[in-house]
Amino acid sequence: MASKEKYSELLISDTLVPDIFIARYMPMLGKDAVSVYLWALMTYKGGAFTLKDVLSYGVIPEEDTKTALAELVTAGVLVNSADTKFSFVDLKKQEVDEYVNSKTDEEGMPVMRSDEKRRNLLATSIQKTFYAGHMPFVFYKLIDKCLYEYKFEDQVVYALFEEGKDTRIQFVVPKMYDLAKKWNDMGYTTLESLKDYYETRQKRDGIVKLTAKMLRKRLNEMDYERIYRMIELYKVDEQIVEYAIKSLEWKDNIRVLDIENKIKEWYDAGVMTIDKAVVYEAERHKENKAKASRGRGRSNVRKSGKEAGITVSESEDKPSQEQPHQPQQDESFHDSILDMFAGDDDEDDN
Repeated sequence: MASKEKYSELLISDTLVPDIFIARYMPMLGKDAVSVYLWALMTYKGGAFTLKDVLSYGVIPEEDTKTALAELVTAGVLVNSADTKFSFVDLKKQEVDEYVNSKTDEEGMPVMRSDEKRRNLLATSIQKTFYAGHMPFVFYKLIDKCLYEYKFEDQVVYALFEEGKDTRIQFVVPKMYDLAKKWNDMGYTTLESLKDYYETRQKRDGIVKLTAKMLRKRLNEMDYERIYRMIELYKVDEQIVEYAIKSLEWKDNIRVLDIENKIKEWYDAGVMTIDKAVVYEAERHKENKAKASRGRGRSNVRKSGKEAGITVSESEDKPSQEQPHQPQQDESFHDSILDMFAGDDDEDDN
């Protein structure tokens, strides 16, 4: 059998990563944060380390390294002590403690529920469907909160996690809890009450699909939030959103933020139908063209030499016979150029 020394130049050791890190924390961490965590875990085997230690790795720039460490501390997987050292949080112990605390009352006695079997069936279904069989316990707590505090029907709890997956927040603990609270505040506690929500969701999905197609890009979480806000606040539909995008085609890179600002501009002006929007944009274009024309008129005013305070000799005032004639450009040429920029004055403010 070959000696251990024979393979001393090979990196064939293993680094144990807690599954809870992969299932609960990794999906909401940036690439740099995950890289720093894994490297530190491999190098220090759960021991303390400093910023200088991480920088010695030399792969991630210093500012990005600082940002990654701050992200890990905020996520609760690292702790930054007073002596500027970073240490690992025992994620498995933390998970067990949360579980034990949720199953006992203030006196440490087990909490028994009459419908435990029904709750477990629901939790198992959610775990398999939305977390590939590896759901962190914090989401079991969310299920309990929805069932026993908010009094959600089982189908509503399931729909909540379905919404989380559709909007790509099913791993983001604070946002899932916020979504549950929002549903409770809006009265979405029964399957019957969800009818209004599903109507809004159908409209939202249509606008998301339309927007992604017209912008030729995949929308992110912030884009989704802006679209939800437009539906809730401004009651938009696909037609008005489509026209908003078309009215912004002069921009090189249209963002959902630009669309939201355009919709808000129309809403503030009392314009919330497609016919009124067309009239509004036509009038605005006309105003901008007139403004550009007035500016051009001021710049093209000609003054005599005497009016401008310039005096020349009689011979100098006469054009030279040899000087070639300089033809003036047609006014329509100027109009065509200015028309290209008409409307730019105010667009950037939106």
